[in-house]
Amino acid sequence: MKILLVEDEVHKRDEIIQCVKDVHGFIPELVDSVNSAVLKVMCEDYDLIILDMALSTFGESADDKKKGHDQAQGGIEVLRALKATSKAVKIIIVTQYPDFYIGGKKIKLKNSPQIIKDKYNQNVTGAVLYNYKSKVTLQRIISLLRTMR
Repeated sequence: MKILLVEDEVHKRDEIIQCVKDVHGFIPELVDSVNSAVLKVMCEDYDLIILDMALSTFGESADDKKKGHDQAQGGIEVLRALKATSKAVKIIIVTQYPDFYIGGKKIKLKNSPQIIKDKYNQNVTGAVLYNYKSKVTLQRIISLLRTMR
């Protein structure tokens, strides 16, 4: 199984990496920006993408070490890239926001799987509202990862 983790916050990234290691026994590929995520999904195929919706334009790995501006809807750019390349991937959204915008409309996180399926042709297997160091959050992520075995 090939997994891509798209996350720019270190503490959140570390917790999700541990969840993947606990369930699948390996560290997923990692990108920390809209730019690097779009390039990855356009060039490579993944079985699962764990996607944050709010991302920096460029990550810490950028040549100038500047992250660019934060994009509240950066994850949408990743979904657009997948659709543009006609790739359908299983996705787990892990975000700190209970709602976000798609196509100019505010949607609830809990409603996002169906809306993303309809608009971007992606299979969102779960949408997790992330809370730092929350056992409930980590259990939910682990539970979703187990369905990917």
